[in-house]
Amino acid sequence: MSLSRNARRRLGLYGTAAVAAVVAFVGPKLLKDRAPKVEIREFDRAELREREETRLLREYVAIDTENPPGRTVAAARFWAERLGCEGIPYEIVGDDPDRPNVVARLAGRKRGEALLLLHHMDVAPVGDLAQWEHPPFAAEWGTGKFMNYLHGRGTLDMKGQGVADFFALASLRRDGIVPERDLVFVAESGEETYTPEAGLGWVVQHRPDLLEGVTHVFTEGGVNEVYGDHVVRFGVEVLQKANIGATAAAAREADLKAYLDLLKAKSKADPFRVLDEVQDFLAFIAPGRSDLWGHNMSDMRDALAKGKFLVEIPEVYEALLRDMYYASAVAKDAAGGRFRCDVVATLLPGRSVRARWEEMQRWAGPFGVTLTLRFLSPDSFPAPRTGRAWQTLGTVFSLDPVEKDAVFGPYVLSGSYTNSSWLRAHGIRAFGVSPFATNINDAVTIHGKNERIYLPAFVDGVERTQRIVRDYALQP
Repeated sequence: MSLSRNARRRLGLYGTAAVAAVVAFVGPKLLKDRAPKVEIREFDRAELREREETRLLREYVAIDTENPPGRTVAAARFWAERLGCEGIPYEIVGDDPDRPNVVARLAGRKRGEALLLLHHMDVAPVGDLAQWEHPPFAAEWGTGKFMNYLHGRGTLDMKGQGVADFFALASLRRDGIVPERDLVFVAESGEETYTPEAGLGWVVQHRPDLLEGVTHVFTEGGVNEVYGDHVVRFGVEVLQKANIGATAAAAREADLKAYLDLLKAKSKADPFRVLDEVQDFLAFIAPGRSDLWGHNMSDMRDALAKGKFLVEIPEVYEALLRDMYYASAVAKDAAGGRFRCDVVATLLPGRSVRARWEEMQRWAGPFGVTLTLRFLSPDSFPAPRTGRAWQTLGTVFSLDPVEKDAVFGPYVLSGSYTNSSWLRAHGIRAFGVSPFATNINDAVTIHGKNERIYLPAFVDGVERTQRIVRDYALQP
């Protein structure tokens, strides 16, 4: 299997468990029998294209912030101009002149329980331009079956969400409403390269005054399961596994493969652990699963204890229950003649990534394998599902005027990284929230070719974000 960080991340962010279960274990007839009727809403395409939020997204996507190199100067100026026009105080901060961050605050009546709306300006590498049907930074309308889409790198990850966050603040300002508590808007610069120290981490460590009173954060990572163009489950990310990424190399192919066999054995030897967050996540998605595993996931602890799984648990579920190791295909280095592959470890809460990294190096020694670290995430911590932010999400999603039949619950990411990981490791309560109805066919364009966003889902998401933020900010 390919183990590029980009591929694993985009699949993890948008429902690896959901997709793998349906594709691998559900027969076409069973799907047909169980599936509800697909209803696609009617809308005025021309009107959606001329909406203020759509025009703003096109301008934002047209700014090239590919990372690397991750230059966010033009994007920071873009936000400075918009925030200034709305009369929302802001600062541009950071110690790298090419990678500044934008921090704005809409002051409320009291300082405590401030909500931080976080998105990143940098976007993933575009890869082979020949594979793109529309230039990644042209912000063009789709054609044919994609005529209801806006194409471009960052439409989903995550400039669209940044625009939604901005309008949530701007709408309050325009309506002359003073919120009960502060709202903080942050556009950061270093998420795509695992460098929070260039983005939000820099603000936390060097300008904590800009985040005074912040107790909750909404950012990327939420997974909304979609049927047709409707959300059936609003999933809020509350936990992601820690990640270690390395390149393994050896003079002999047999030695490298022996090391990989050891890592595979280590995965299988790790006892299953069913965390509360994982159990609740599996119970949340179980009603939508038609496979053997889905029937037993509503109580995974009971299923494991009673031996209900008679064959090996699929990796997509296994990864939620134990630490795992993965490796890409082994290839020979044409220049040096050594054999190489990428190795990734994903760890549940309670495991130290630094201690595990040291172990992986020790295990490699006897095989003559050397490991070069590519990335190391913080240790994994769950976000407590208590407090004003969690209650707000439950209330607003349950009363959604568009997705009236959708349900709300926790989501766990087993092979992904967002800066929620960094925030939680520093004691800040962060939730991954997506306001958009994004189906899997669109979601896999994140970090891939032809990234795009469905216009009705985008406009709905902007309005949904306003409802979420208002509910949080205006409660007594």
